[in-house]
Amino acid sequence: MTSRRRRMNAAGLRKQASKVLKFSIVLPLFMTIMFPLVYGFSMHSPSPHGLKVAVIGSDQKTEQLASKLNATSGGAYEVSAVGSTDEAKDKIESLEIRAAWDPQTNTEYVATMGASTAAQFAEAYFEKAAPQILVQSGQYQDPGDVPKPTVDDLVPPPPNDGMGTSLMFMGLPVLIASFMTAVGLRSNLAQLSAKVAISIMGIMALFIATVPMFIAYAVHGAFSEHGLPVFCLLAFMSFTVMLFHTGGLRLIGLYMALPTMFLLVLLGIPSSGAGMAIELVPPVFQGLHKILPTPALMEALRRILYFPNAPLSSYIITLMVWFFLALILLASSFLKRPKASDDDALSSEKEDADPVPAGTGRHIRRTYSSPGFRHYFGSRRLVSEEQMKNRFGLVHAFKLPVIMMIALPLMYIGLVHAPSPNHMKLDVVVSDQTSEKLAQTMKELPSSEYEVRTVDDADQARQDVTENKARAAFVPASAAGDISERKDPASSVLYVATGNGMQAESSVEKLFGTLTQGKPMENVDVAPTDGHDKFGMSMMYLGMGGIVGSNLAGMMIGLVGRGWHWGRRVAWVIGVAAANTFLQYVISVHVVQFLHPGAPWTVWGILFLTSLTIQFFTLGGALFLRNSVMLISLPLFVMCGVPSSGLLLPLDMAPHLYTVLNHLVPSSAALGAIRLQVYLPEASIRGDIVLELVWLLIGILLYTAGHLYVEHLKRKNADEELADARQYEDEDPGDFEGRVLTGTENPETRQMRALRVEHEKAAQGKSQP
Repeated sequence: MTSRRRRMNAAGLRKQASKVLKFSIVLPLFMTIMFPLVYGFSMHSPSPHGLKVAVIGSDQKTEQLASKLNATSGGAYEVSAVGSTDEAKDKIESLEIRAAWDPQTNTEYVATMGASTAAQFAEAYFEKAAPQILVQSGQYQDPGDVPKPTVDDLVPPPPNDGMGTSLMFMGLPVLIASFMTAVGLRSNLAQLSAKVAISIMGIMALFIATVPMFIAYAVHGAFSEHGLPVFCLLAFMSFTVMLFHTGGLRLIGLYMALPTMFLLVLLGIPSSGAGMAIELVPPVFQGLHKILPTPALMEALRRILYFPNAPLSSYIITLMVWFFLALILLASSFLKRPKASDDDALSSEKEDADPVPAGTGRHIRRTYSSPGFRHYFGSRRLVSEEQMKNRFGLVHAFKLPVIMMIALPLMYIGLVHAPSPNHMKLDVVVSDQTSEKLAQTMKELPSSEYEVRTVDDADQARQDVTENKARAAFVPASAAGDISERKDPASSVLYVATGNGMQAESSVEKLFGTLTQGKPMENVDVAPTDGHDKFGMSMMYLGMGGIVGSNLAGMMIGLVGRGWHWGRRVAWVIGVAAANTFLQYVISVHVVQFLHPGAPWTVWGILFLTSLTIQFFTLGGALFLRNSVMLISLPLFVMCGVPSSGLLLPLDMAPHLYTVLNHLVPSSAALGAIRLQVYLPEASIRGDIVLELVWLLIGILLYTAGHLYVEHLKRKNADEELADARQYEDEDPGDFEGRVLTGTENPETRQMRALRVEHEKAAQGKSQP
């Protein structure tokens, strides 16, 4: 005979609501702080720490040279000697070293797909060291006569993975979708037995691995080989993440989202070497590279896809260790037996188990403690109302992970896998017959790739670049006499703005170098990247914190504050936007310092405006759709907004779709405007601000409509909800946190609304004479 179960009273409901409210504050702030803090700290100012390079030579002189270079590098580079070119190539292709230089032929060997940033630093190192070494060896008389080393790229970027980062955007959606799947199953179907839940996670792991692979291999064609080992690796990682997060959810509840995201994404990506070479980030991340699962996954993918000769076992062992840690965490969660007095226990866990008849066998007893699929979901012919709800719960659990695993690789791999000029605007100063011929030759280039305009003088060319009207501008030697930055009076000048897109600058330099047939040309950078933002990417980390944090905050306010007054929600939105902006300012200017204190005030104004826009939109959507608003807001503001901002790759190097999105999505326009304000303050951002204001108006209108919709439901269903809630006097509190955050109807949410109705009626009675 079961004992009488208690009804959640008003005090209990308020206690649980307070817990949810605290979490709704903590999670957005956590993401707002950690994105610019961790990503900015790790990648804003890359510098080598033990970057391994080698000098080719089998004699004693080469050994002495390597030892001398190693001693003078100050730990930035680890220089060794290798006996032959073949040995050097083997070490590079096994990822034991990043580069090797042969003094006899002045040839440098690198492998760009090992890490393009490491290859760049290695090339710069030998380019600087080679002249002095070759002069001392007697091969040249003057350092100025020494040509740049010839670079032999042993593993160059393939045509469909031009930036070498496609593997990161194939692995990242697997991690995030697996995390979301675990959250969805726990929130919507917490009553599932371990056997059923783990089986579902196993099947889902296969699906999660399949979708990003299909997009990477079949849709974008970024990869074409090693499909089976890549699939097995992704599926195994997905299953591990789901087990790990499920175990944590059973132990500490919703707050498990913080350590999971912190380990897998916030620490995992910077320490993976997928975006920035691991030798270029602070040493603490080099240590994390050896123990975290995300670096193990990314490095294993790199070696399978591009470096089959490189050892793989250590990374597979790391993944196995995390799999067993996940099993231990999950097993530990089953040792925690819920009690009726446990406010965090689930209703299904607190119900007394059906008595097992005495004398039953071990195999029969299993049917009492571990029901199967049919128990929860019914059969093809017979299904109860509760089982039908479970089926819909399964659909709700998978909606957001499916959107994530499709949108993220589709948009991000689509951006980075094959960068090429797309309507790139270039200026040419026409001052003589040679420059006129050059301009004519460039106008014959495909119009879909380049838009060439002739200008009269160097001042106009420079102004166009600083106002973002041209990507670069070529000034022939005959018209460059007044350019103070020019060192050689016989050279032409190429105006560029590295801060507005480093990848585009490299492309333009190659183009003009080819067209001028190697004649002297000097680059004049009118907007160089800051020393604390060498690759010009810090603005993206700054914006990502605000975008993700505001997205979560708007949804949380809509879910937790569904019964709040209109003005109270608005006050929360404004407060979160102000806190968001202030935290971003403190982190970027005073903590990580990738922005100067004198950065334009408009940067913070844009951040504040963007936070308001995203919050109002997601808040209004949450009042209509509850947590399903994330199916719209995440793809819109993060999956579409960030890649189309031009920070990850300049828009004139990306497919035209991203340019269109940049003119439509507010988060995209905001990120681009922030970078322009920092590096090209003379460029106009009027269109971006107008777009933000239009979206802010849309957000406010959506929020107002959502508020009226909720008020209408409260008036229409108040009596029904009060009577309905009182039917559950014997019900246990249930998984209040998960139910509220997923928007699922249950006795507790109905009780909360009924209590508010009673309170309002009582207040109205007191106010009447």
